[in-house]
Amino acid sequence: MNFDGNSDRKQSRLYLTTGEFAKLCHVSKHTLFHYCDNGLFTPAYTDENGYRYYHFLQYDTFLTITQLRTLGMPLAEIKKYLEERSPEHLAALCEEQENLIDRKIEQLKQMKKRTHSQKQEIEQVLNHYDAPFSETQQKNYLLCSPPTETADDYAMTVHIGNLVHAAAGRLLANFLGMICNADEAACSTEYSCCFYVYVSSKQPNCIIKPAGTYLTAYHNGPYETLQSTYQKLMSYARIHHLEHGKWIYAETVVGDWAVRKTQDYIIKVSVQTG
Repeated sequence: MNFDGNSDRKQSRLYLTTGEFAKLCHVSKHTLFHYCDNGLFTPAYTDENGYRYYHFLQYDTFLTITQLRTLGMPLAEIKKYLEERSPEHLAALCEEQENLIDRKIEQLKQMKKRTHSQKQEIEQVLNHYDAPFSETQQKNYLLCSPPTETADDYAMTVHIGNLVHAAAGRLLANFLGMICNADEAACSTEYSCCFYVYVSSKQPNCIIKPAGTYLTAYHNGPYETLQSTYQKLMSYARIHHLEHGKWIYAETVVGDWAVRKTQDYIIKVSVQTG
């Protein structure tokens, strides 16, 4: 593109090279090339030598793309919106995105709540609770696997992997465990169980872990060695004449994210009482 004379010099100030426009938008030239290759955002003009130029008014369009990308909209949907944009489409888009943001905010609140709870759990472990103790637990939604007769770390890994995939964005980070019949688990090495992850809302295959008072103990070691702690918890409940619920919950408090060996895992074992 060649500009000559006063008029052309004024006209030249309306256009920016790819590098200049990328600098203005605080992105790489590769981003502009990628958008162009996808037909999302093309230069205003390409000269006979193949050099691309962007009109300065295209900056507004680029900001729109950036905002929609920040909201998580795929490039194909952004392209469709730009091709069909109108005040009516913008109003509908704003409402849709507002609802999406509300859902994300609620999810983040739940994750923050769960992360804070996990921090408290770890601090509690570090205070060396050697004997069973009573605590108040809140209601939670548990997304459960099908029942299995194998309560070991391998089976747990397989089932948890499937559950994480099924949680579909509702997963609460770093909280997972196993549920089984309290009396069966304490009396026999052969008992069925379900593995679970915490999720932010009820969905298919969910159960509710009710709020209330729980008798709790910490187990040091992998899941397949849990029976000794089950027995300790049930013995404590029997000696202290505590009525307990049907289900016992075992969930990782200190796992692979904190220690190198499964022998160093710390698992929280709880049964509802009262």
